[in-house]
Amino acid sequence: MKLLKFGVVLALVIIGFLVALASFSAMGSNDNSDDKLVMEDGGMTFKEETCVEDEKGITCVENSFMKEDANSVPKFTGYTVKEKIFVPKYVVKEVVVEEKLNGEEREGPKDRIKDSDINVHGSGVRIDISNANYRTYIDSNSMDPLIDIGANTIEIKPKYASEIKVGDIVAYDVKGYDYAFVHRVADIRNDAEGVYFVTKGDNYWQEDPDKVRFKDIEGIVVGILY
Repeated sequence: MKLLKFGVVLALVIIGFLVALASFSAMGSNDNSDDKLVMEDGGMTFKEETCVEDEKGITCVENSFMKEDANSVPKFTGYTVKEKIFVPKYVVKEVVVEEKLNGEEREGPKDRIKDSDINVHGSGVRIDISNANYRTYIDSNSMDPLIDIGANTIEIKPKYASEIKVGDIVAYDVKGYDYAFVHRVADIRNDAEGVYFVTKGDNYWQEDPDKVRFKDIEGIVVGILY
């Protein structure tokens, strides 16, 4: 009799274990996670992420669409199962690396005025420069602290593009502006239209976007007066 009762109890325990195992397997097969959703009719879903960038940053919308046939290529049904709006964590903000000066050689303006051209005496200073002009400045900050509002520069008009060197400070015309830009020549390059100059303000961290042609050059700075 005791053996019979033990057998019945053991059978009930085994049956209960099998029922629990079957329930766990059913829950696993109907996982409704973000990566995979299974509908009652056997259909599945797939994701589409769209991101938009504006002045406030980047915002993404993630839509989960129903897949018509789990065994075929996904097709849009127009039925959105789930929508999630979020700001992505992978957005990388602009990092400006501070340039540390260590006294290494850098390109400077070409020497264009000879010592013999400069005459200093009690009543004044005389500098013999041919084809010269001078310029006053607004407070643009682009060439601070070398050239700022109140400063004056002396310029000469070059005859050939080859006279302009990397490191020179040049005044040049820019389309859309009624005054000249005065920036340093950072590089000299060529394209299908010929030679052009890459310029950059001393107080800016990046080069100017415009290609400066020789015809745009008004002068090369050879002197700065404060």
